[in-house]
Amino acid sequence: MLSTASLVLFLFSALFTLLGFPCCLGCLNWIAAPLCLATAIVGFVGLMFDRDPTTREGRATNTHLMALVGGLVLLSISVGRCFMGGGVV
Repeated sequence: MLSTASLVLFLFSALFTLLGFPCCLGCLNWIAAPLCLATAIVGFVGLMFDRDPTTREGRATNTHLMALVGGLVLLSISVGRCFMGGGVV
């Protein structure tokens, strides 16, 4: 369940960040930044708590790690793009 949430949030945050990168659509980064932060948080929670109940091994570790690292990278891109635009919506 958490792996699906990590994957979907990562795809949406990547989509909003990439769509908000051109000059005319920079306001989308104001949506992308909190979405990227939520992606990183869900990825972190998935790494810590998404475990198989019998063996206690992590499930979908690569997906959660991708969401955590990718969310942080996309967050830095979208916040940087907001600063480049002067913070104007």
